[in-house]
Amino acid sequence: MTEPTDPVLLFDEDGRMFILHEPAVADELIETVDEFVEGYDGFGRPVRAYGEPGQVNLAVVAMEAQGEELRARVARYYSIFAARHPTRIPPREADLVTFIRAVADDWIEE
Repeated sequence: MTEPTDPVLLFDEDGRMFILHEPAVADELIETVDEFVEGYDGFGRPVRAYGEPGQVNLAVVAMEAQGEELRARVARYYSIFAARHPTRIPPREADLVTFIRAVADDWIEE
């Protein structure tokens, strides 16, 4: 399995976004595989959790970037959860890797 490149953007079933800068320590931050429904690594590749509770790891599940899906998830997050910050808009970088890094730098813990 291919390990994800940081930063990893994780989304729960409600659309909240979480940033993981060190995928190797996923088991310290994620208790069970069902804590998030979607994730993307620093190259925009889809990421899934696997393993037993307390021993969760992340792996890239497809080598092709999913830029449109990732941008849609981020836009949804900003429209719902960052909306209370009236000046907050998602980064607009055209390059996907630059966009992901900008999102990770811009993220505000809710």
